[in-house]
Amino acid sequence: MSLSNKTKNYIRKHYSKKSAAKIASDLNVEESEVQEFIEEISEPLPFKKKVAFYAITVSIPILFFVILEVTLRGIDYMGNTELFIDPNIPSEEYLMPNPNFASRYFFYTKTIPNPSVDVFLKDKPENSYRVFAMGGSSAAGYPYGYNGTFSRLVDDVLADAMPSREVEIVNVATSAISTYTLFDQVDEILEQKPDAIMIYAGHNEFYGALGVGSNENLGAFPGFVRTYLKLQRFKTFLFLRELIVDAGQWIFGSNGSAGGTLMERIISDQSIELDGPEYQLAMKQFQSNMEAIISAFHDQDIPVYLSTIASNVKDQPPFVTVEQEDHPAASVVYNKALESYAEGDTASAKSQFEYAKDLDGLKFRAPSGINKIIKQLAQDFDNVRLVDTHQTMEMESPDGIIGENLMLEHLHPNQTGYYLMGRSFSKKMLEELSGSGLVEDQPSEFESYFDEMFITEFDDRIVHHRLRTLKQGFPFVINQQVNPYQFNYQPSGIMDSLAFGVVHKDIRWDAAKVELAQYYQREGESEKALQEYFSLIRNQPWNDSPYVFAARIYLNQNDFKNAEPLLEKAYELAPKEAFTTKMLGAIKLNKGQTQQAIKYLEESRALNPNDPQMLYNLSGAYGTNQEFQKALEIADQVIELNPNFPGIQQWRAQLIQILNRQNN
Repeated sequence: MSLSNKTKNYIRKHYSKKSAAKIASDLNVEESEVQEFIEEISEPLPFKKKVAFYAITVSIPILFFVILEVTLRGIDYMGNTELFIDPNIPSEEYLMPNPNFASRYFFYTKTIPNPSVDVFLKDKPENSYRVFAMGGSSAAGYPYGYNGTFSRLVDDVLADAMPSREVEIVNVATSAISTYTLFDQVDEILEQKPDAIMIYAGHNEFYGALGVGSNENLGAFPGFVRTYLKLQRFKTFLFLRELIVDAGQWIFGSNGSAGGTLMERIISDQSIELDGPEYQLAMKQFQSNMEAIISAFHDQDIPVYLSTIASNVKDQPPFVTVEQEDHPAASVVYNKALESYAEGDTASAKSQFEYAKDLDGLKFRAPSGINKIIKQLAQDFDNVRLVDTHQTMEMESPDGIIGENLMLEHLHPNQTGYYLMGRSFSKKMLEELSGSGLVEDQPSEFESYFDEMFITEFDDRIVHHRLRTLKQGFPFVINQQVNPYQFNYQPSGIMDSLAFGVVHKDIRWDAAKVELAQYYQREGESEKALQEYFSLIRNQPWNDSPYVFAARIYLNQNDFKNAEPLLEKAYELAPKEAFTTKMLGAIKLNKGQTQQAIKYLEESRALNPNDPQMLYNLSGAYGTNQEFQKALEIADQVIELNPNFPGIQQWRAQLIQILNRQNN
């Protein structure tokens, strides 16, 4: 008799453990039938079926991850992490550094630093000279940001020196990132066809993202970390990373969003010995990453302007003193440096200040070994141009020792320091480009570029609040409880209130500048208002609004000479603006440029046909052009809109007289 389905299922379940005889006895069936069925189900699969089976088995997890990746991209998990994005300004032809791109690197720290807002053309023009600036917080211009960056000054210099070129300087530098993250940016920068690269980096090699003393550290093998950086372009990888990190924080009770400054949250090891294992690892990491970065640009024949880095050695005592067998204590060396300096032995003091900085266990300031590597890289690679910013700052410092004369705290320059940094890069670039035919006009002096940074009193007040916030926490205050000043702070006036709001209340910098400028205008302080608008123009050259705001001030002063170029730039950016075209028409008419006046005024008329002032000027322009009938028709429109408009009745009467004489 044939076996039932129930019997077959029993055999499938037990044939690997029991003999055919035992199974036949259990089921009370013939042993020969059991043996025959066992042989049938034990027969190996044909080759094609076996291949299909394994293919399906392997494809299931692959398909799962493909679906997961597509889903995560569909819901925009963690947002856009590409280096460059559309800035969503009125024109759609631009790109800018992505404020969210650094989320690739910070998996424990939830506060994500942002790069500068430098807009550049999506399609590189043929006459473009495009440069990217890379680095950490000093390269990003902290605590000024915006117009405080050294790259903005380079932009100003090169734009003057290369008037036939579309100069584009794009700063992708970001606070708290190491050279690992710089390496990760290279491919995306290369896609934008750079003509040159500027790098000011090295202070973050210990504590920046993926640094050896950072919470974001991934180990001691640069090749492994760089492979990791490529994998984190996948949303699935970021998702799994977040799951692992969140699980670890839940298990061990840590929280990357806990209080404290960004510097405090990212620190893992506060006691790194000079020449110790972590120190050596950081040096190896820096050199390996820089070689990989420079090599990638070298392969595309792109010059790299690589700068030495500077910090405050005279006026910043060591943060942490580490006891070492083969080195003295950092605090002892620093105190000896102070004594030598007081005694007038500046040469010994300079050496001791530098040594004390190197001995500091909390290595926020790069040790001297970083600059040695930078100088060696300039010798090893023929596409590297050494920019010795450190030497420049020493030359501009009393007794050649960098202190608070150029630094705001431990390593971020003040305005003069950023000016010197920009000047150093600019001079080196002009020196290299002088024989290329690109440079048409060498600057005779650089001092004027300091004022053209347009760092206003308002910007300095923002810096005040950022520094006060910084210095009330780690590493300037260690193992102490400090009551944050901002909880009970009373601003001293509108400028201070707006600056405080930018730092502590998420007020936008550009919106605060406009509000402050409008206040200055109401108070009759036009020059201060203009400085704020010029600052906005320098930061947002693609935005027509600050050009118009500044032009209005000059127009109110009947200063058409200064108003005209501002309006012309605004017109270039936004040609379909009724006010801009109206005022350009009025200025051209005042200058006797009748045809141009008519052109602008007709454009304004098409945008806002019922503006009496525009129509009055247009009527005057046609009258000047001896088109009296057309002038009269437009004058009648003015009277219909506003019969009391100043001068219109007299002008109409004059036009009628002219037309009557012509008809007679």
